[in-house]
Amino acid sequence: MASSFQVLLMFFALTVILSNSADPDPLQDYCLPTQAQQHQCKSSPSPSDFVSRVLGNAPNFQPPQTWNASLLSSANFPALNTMGLSIARAHLGVGGTVPLHYHPRASELIYIAEGEVEAGFVDSNNVLFAQTLQPGDVMILPKGMLHYQYNPGSSRATVLASFDSQSPGIVLPGPGVFGSGIRDEVIASSLGGLDHATLEAVKAKFKPRS
Repeated sequence: MASSFQVLLMFFALTVILSNSADPDPLQDYCLPTQAQQHQCKSSPSPSDFVSRVLGNAPNFQPPQTWNASLLSSANFPALNTMGLSIARAHLGVGGTVPLHYHPRASELIYIAEGEVEAGFVDSNNVLFAQTLQPGDVMILPKGMLHYQYNPGSSRATVLASFDSQSPGIVLPGPGVFGSGIRDEVIASSLGGLDHATLEAVKAKFKPRS
């Protein structure tokens, strides 16, 4: 049986393979944007520029919060610029759910570091592909597909996720539909004729953007 170290090596090897399929290939070894000019590269980067401790320092969730996630992308780790990669870590408490969402610019590869996780995505034919995963399991969540993670177990779960884009983006259907200012008539029609009272009750949970 493969050791945890071997599984992690395989996970990051798959991450490298994924990275070849999304963002454009870089034209130089690396390009760390300067603070003054985001479109200019640092002329003399230091070794520390290529290291981030964001995931290691990420705070654990506290009750009543049931999950948290930290994403390391080119926005908070400039060394990822032009690399076509990003990575995230999520903790899920018992019953915790990473809500339905999708990434418009990246496929996602998840690795279960601890605990039990149900993960699933819905394809363009509205077919659900869901699986309960155990530590060491890996699952792919295709680009642009609605997906989620849920902890059905009796202890905390930790998920590592890699993306084949330096900026995968995230779209949450709830805020996107109910908090963006779309006409009520459009929402109601799109959701099978949702009645006005129910629509208003759901919209109250999502503050529209100003």
